Amino acid sequence: MSTIGKRIRQRRTELGLSQRDLASEGVSYAYISRLEADARRPSVRAPRQLAPRLGVSVHWLETGEDDPAERLAQLVLEHRGRLLPSKTIALARKVLKSPR
Repeated sequence: MSTIGKRIRQRRTELGLSQRDLASEGVSYAYISRLEADARRPSVRAPRQLAPRLGVSVHWLETGEDDPAERLAQLVLEHRGRLLPSKTIALARKVLKSPR
């Protein structure tokens, strides 16, 4: 099972960034190093700061899974006002966690 630290390292290296390059206000390179080594659990704030810099969603960074909200947005935009398919409606319900 992949951890948030492994996902941070994976994406950072894919982008050719050093830990210092990724660091920002409130997320030091030393903190990033500890996250990547799985020596620390991230604060609530850290993934929200790192995700945009890594070009990924917070959901992916936290879970390793595609963000259903992003997929839903893609489906809606692809249909440009036409009737949405049932898979889009099912995904919307999943995102909203609605049983209907």
